[in-house]
Amino acid sequence: MAASASQGVRQIEYRLVPDPMMTDAEYFERRRARPGPNVGKLSVPINMVELIGGLARIKDRTEQHEAVAARFRLLHDRAQLGGARATDYAAVRVDSSINTSVVGEIGERARRDYAEAVRFLGMIRSSLVERVVIYDMSLRRIAGGSGRASIRAGQDLREALDDLAVHFQMASKPRP
Repeated sequence: MAASASQGVRQIEYRLVPDPMMTDAEYFERRRARPGPNVGKLSVPINMVELIGGLARIKDRTEQHEAVAARFRLLHDRAQLGGARATDYAAVRVDSSINTSVVGEIGERARRDYAEAVRFLGMIRSSLVERVVIYDMSLRRIAGGSGRASIRAGQDLREALDDLAVHFQMASKPRP
């Protein structure tokens, strides 16, 4: 994951996720016996700082903001893949049929998508999103400690995330 400004910070929230250990037969039996929206789901702790960085500290964020921030952070992390790697030429190649370029392709695609997102936002707004979501900086720190400036930075961040949701096709264009 990205290096954060406050290493080791945890902001735990519990979320319902599909139970990976549940078979289809068990799921349908539980759904038949006790129907409901949470059948086949587990409540798991999620460190929101690892998922969305400094956005985890902002109380009035929406689910859409979380999804956009998680995607932006994932793109940044994947863009780090496939860089220069050391090669051990003395090592015996056992199986050459495995396509080792897949990781490089994932990184290349992520770098392209990340660059498009940064170009879409522009340098100032993308810098704000990066500092909060990737580098886990607080709005107060970005704004220089001023309360009024941190409120404005929060508004700018939410607007940038809303625009990024449109870019990622996670939301439709807002009405003018």
